[in-house]
Amino acid sequence: MKSSRRYRFAQALLVLLLSAFILFPILSVIGSSFKNPVAVKPGGIKELSYNLFSINSYLDILFHDLAYWVSFWNSIFLAVPSVILTILISTLAAYGLCIRSDRWTKSTTFTYILLALLPSQVLLVPNYMALSACGLIGSRLSIVLVSAFNPYYVYFIYRFCSQLSSEAFEAARIEGAGEFKIYLHIALPQMAPAVMTLTLIGGAELWNMIEQPLAFIQTAEKYPLSVLFSGLASQSQCAGAILFSIPIWLLFFYLGRDLADGIEK
Repeated sequence: MKSSRRYRFAQALLVLLLSAFILFPILSVIGSSFKNPVAVKPGGIKELSYNLFSINSYLDILFHDLAYWVSFWNSIFLAVPSVILTILISTLAAYGLCIRSDRWTKSTTFTYILLALLPSQVLLVPNYMALSACGLIGSRLSIVLVSAFNPYYVYFIYRFCSQLSSEAFEAARIEGAGEFKIYLHIALPQMAPAVMTLTLIGGAELWNMIEQPLAFIQTAEKYPLSVLFSGLASQSQCAGAILFSIPIWLLFFYLGRDLADGIEK
């Protein structure tokens, strides 16, 4: 009995220490975001509390920092279309790979695996050359197109789609349904858990991208906030980081419950 209690205590202590280690940077940034950007000379409890807790950094960003909001909306205009197009292309490509089982499909799948192993930095030069030939350098469309055609996400959706039962697909074909109708009304609803996971992972990656905007946009007025974040005043960076992360938090809390329910089923 004593050994069992000691084991549970050690387990709880380990979980507590790991949680503290993981949460410390986040809590540190949150705490620093409430420090007064203009320090007051300590003279008592009132001055000390004013230095440690103030929303002035948030007020400065929300109502006085126009550049922050321009970059914030640039991030929205880049991330949202990219995620939507990524979901459309990845699910269509994965469905196309799943409904065929010949050697060309296997070769294509293997090619996707090889391309998925390549880091994005390796593809910057060939992507730049292709976009330059199309006259898209400097346009937001360059980021959307490069981000949407992601072999990793295609393979990710394909691994999930390959586990779906093909009986419903065959029954729909017998009834005269076309492939796009089968994809839209049968395959896509069953892919919902994988699509939610893709939205979370892809949304977070696109929200924090740095290399692609620097290489393809090359215009400060169109840069997302992830690129111009270092240009914030030092006293406002922590508050800016909290505001910048809110869309990803909301995305996780909104999709996390449905994702968990889909996995449990």
